[in-house]
Amino acid sequence: MRRGGHPLGYDAGVFELRRDPVTGWWSAIVTDRGFEHSSFAVQAAPVEGTHCRHCDEDTDAGEDHVRRVTLRSDAFHRIDSSKETAAQLSISEVETSSGSWDILVAPRDHHERLADARPQLAERLLRSMRDAMRELGSRAAPPDDPIYVQAVQSYGRQAGSRSQHLNIELYAIPQVPHRVAEEIGGGARHTIKSRNCVWCGLMATEEELGERLVLADERFVVFAPAASRSAFELMVVPRQHAADFTAVDDEAIAACRATLQRALAALDALGDPPYNLFLHTAPAGERLDQTFHWHWELHPRLRVIAGLERATALAVNPAAPEYAAEVLRQHLHRSVVV
Repeated sequence: MRRGGHPLGYDAGVFELRRDPVTGWWSAIVTDRGFEHSSFAVQAAPVEGTHCRHCDEDTDAGEDHVRRVTLRSDAFHRIDSSKETAAQLSISEVETSSGSWDILVAPRDHHERLADARPQLAERLLRSMRDAMRELGSRAAPPDDPIYVQAVQSYGRQAGSRSQHLNIELYAIPQVPHRVAEEIGGGARHTIKSRNCVWCGLMATEEELGERLVLADERFVVFAPAASRSAFELMVVPRQHAADFTAVDDEAIAACRATLQRALAALDALGDPPYNLFLHTAPAGERLDQTFHWHWELHPRLRVIAGLERATALAVNPAAPEYAAEVLRQHLHRSVVV
């Protein structure tokens, strides 16, 4: 990207403010900075220590055996501070422990990246994730006791990974997190206004325009959102409209696995970067069939959060999504050719 240039062909200031069409939140895209590939080639740092407790704990010799381990069955305490100051909070404001923290663990000695895992193992991980989410969600009784099950796959110490072992974490949270609630609300508003799904519309537009498109296959579309909050952020959206990931069948899981591994492999354009991969789906028991669309978000962890972002909650992205998508597309193309 040339200094002073703009991905869409016109001159702009240091930051270009772009509004997310779902949540309404804004991102500041840096448009006057020269694109230097080396500045984004951040290597994932290994988790400190060489001893892997997950290997020690695995007593099943199955090649694709996935274990579900409950780390905490009382992972979340809800504190109501709406009527009291923090200094006045007492045990009376702490509600009964609820929610849980589980981890799905690949078999012994599997310390590879999800992108490099054998297809059978990666699919087994995703199927186990779906099944565990179903079970965790069955404990909910909305609206009095909502449960949102958040799935996260992290790689590299910079992304908060606590183990080199291939795994997926599941957090059963006794409320709908703010980001997801904003997406649910934004999806509903868009459907009421335009009578169609905002994610279906985004997917069709990005595939047609192509400038932020990374890959498109029979079942999924992968693109860099126009108002990306982080450099090289990607969204993975299924073509079939559905609100709830836990309702997908094994065939859809297999297709999802293939697309996710290709999307993760595209990040090799940056070397071996740390990342967070997470799923956004309908909260357990919520009927959002018309207004929500489950999807994955992939966020490489290439930089620290700076002062402007901390002060304003305005996401600052130093790599224009148009150029990020181009870099990733070219890498995938070269990989196929080779």
